[in-house]
Amino acid sequence: MTGPEFTAYLQRHRKLLIVFFVLIIAGVLAFFAYDKYQRHQIERAGVLYSEMSDSLASGNDATARASAETLLHNYHSTPYAAMARFYLARLDTDANKTAAAEAQLEKLVSNNDLPTGLQPLAQASLARLYIEQGKNQQALQLLQKPDKAFAAVDWELRGDAEAKMGQGAKARADYQKALAALPATDPYAAFLQMKMANLGVAG
Repeated sequence: MTGPEFTAYLQRHRKLLIVFFVLIIAGVLAFFAYDKYQRHQIERAGVLYSEMSDSLASGNDATARASAETLLHNYHSTPYAAMARFYLARLDTDANKTAAAEAQLEKLVSNNDLPTGLQPLAQASLARLYIEQGKNQQALQLLQKPDKAFAAVDWELRGDAEAKMGQGAKARADYQKALAALPATDPYAAFLQMKMANLGVAG
C-alpha cells in the first residue's frame, strides 16, 4: 500500500478508527480506575480489620461485631472478609448462638477462594463445634479427608467424635494417627496418649 493509498484508507475509515482509539483509551482508564478502587478497598478493609481486632482484645464485642459485619457487607471481595467470618463465629459461639456460628463456618468451608490455610482451619473449627453439640457423624463426614497441614488436629477430632459414639477402636486408631502427625518432641503428644488411656478405662 502506497502513501497516498494509506492516507485514503485512513480517510475512509477515520470514524471507525476514532471510535477504536477512544475505546482503547477508555479501557485503559477503566483498568487503572478499577485498580485504584481495589487498592482503596483493601486499605479500608485493613483499617476496619485492625479496629475489629483491637475491639475484641479490649472486650468490646459490640464494636467488633459491627466492624466484622461491615467487612462482610462492604468489603466481601477482600481477604479480610474471611477473617471477619472467623471472628463472628467466635463471637456467636461465646454468646451461645451456635446456629449462627455454624452458618459462618459453613460458608468458610464451602468457599474455595480463601487464602491458603483458612479453609482447613474453618473445617476443623466447624468439626469441633459439631462435636460439642453431639453432631459426631457430621463431624466425621466433614473430616473424611484430613488436611495435610492440619493432620494432627483433624485426626484428633475424628477420634473425639468416635469416642463419643462409643467406637473405641476407631478412636484409638485415629488418635494414633494424630500422634504420628506430631513432631516427636511435641508436648501435646502426652495429652493424646491420655485420651487413648481414657479409652481403655472406658472400654
